[in-house]
Amino acid sequence: MRIFPSGPKACLLKLLVLAVLLLSGELAGAVSTRVVAIVNGRAISEYQIEQRVKLLRVLMPVQGSDRQQKKAALQDLINDELKNQETKKFKITLSHKQVDKMIAESEDLKNLADRLQKQGLSERLVKDYIITRMTWRRIISMRYDRPEPNDAQVKARFSQIKAEISKQASAQAVTLYKLLPIMLPIDRQATGELTQEVARSRLIEATRIAKRFKSCRSARNATRGVFNVKIGKLISADPEKMSKQMRQTLDRAGTGSAFVMGVAPDKSSVQIMAFCDRERVTPKPPAITREFVKRRLQDQQFENLSNSYLRDLRKSAFIEYKDASLRK
Repeated sequence: MRIFPSGPKACLLKLLVLAVLLLSGELAGAVSTRVVAIVNGRAISEYQIEQRVKLLRVLMPVQGSDRQQKKAALQDLINDELKNQETKKFKITLSHKQVDKMIAESEDLKNLADRLQKQGLSERLVKDYIITRMTWRRIISMRYDRPEPNDAQVKARFSQIKAEISKQASAQAVTLYKLLPIMLPIDRQATGELTQEVARSRLIEATRIAKRFKSCRSARNATRGVFNVKIGKLISADPEKMSKQMRQTLDRAGTGSAFVMGVAPDKSSVQIMAFCDRERVTPKPPAITREFVKRRLQDQQFENLSNSYLRDLRKSAFIEYKDASLRK
């Protein structure tokens, strides 16, 4: 049986088919449809992995090399394929229209959808991702009785979470330097030479103040007898954001000291910096409630049941890796 006619028409038709194939090859270059795995007869493409890597980067901190991230993305896609196949078996469906309504009614889902779409993920992909999770939750609810955590479990978990939050807050604590700026204004004179002379006099006065300085509480006493001195407001400074020279100068001087920084860049004053104290600042931990802890326990129970169910599905599934480098 002939597929192509013979003669001149055959040559023309072959050229036309070749052109179509070349054009389709160019389009395929932008979106890789290379199959990397098959799950119960359903293919997972390289393009799907690329999209899932983007999605996971939004949902959780990026860890591992590009290859490791692709492996994790593939395993996530295999799990989703098994979940979708199971929901079809139980005839559990959720339309995009229903998802639109859910997103509109949930601030968390709306924020998630917005974050994913900002990363270049299509609206359809985002909705499919949400549908998979919602329908899977229904299956777990149907299959298992979810026991309510009792008061003792909630109390124990509440104490554990509080301790974890306190530990994290302590690890994030920073040391701030409490500094007090003191300025000796330089009045502009008729000539530059006279102004420089005033600046020199103010530098001598600043040196005298720095030597007499004992503490920030008695800063005014150190400036007594010096005309036109301005004491600024106490400021908290992160030493990690200071210049190395400034930090070393403060550390050598120690708290309760002051040093002359020199004439300001705009030459409007001579500046003194007083080092008042070091302060250890710990971020305020977020408030937690027993209801929050109870939901966390319920989520943990759901996660355990979900993982158990998935393990059973994977045991009986036919999973073929077309790309051995992405095997788990």
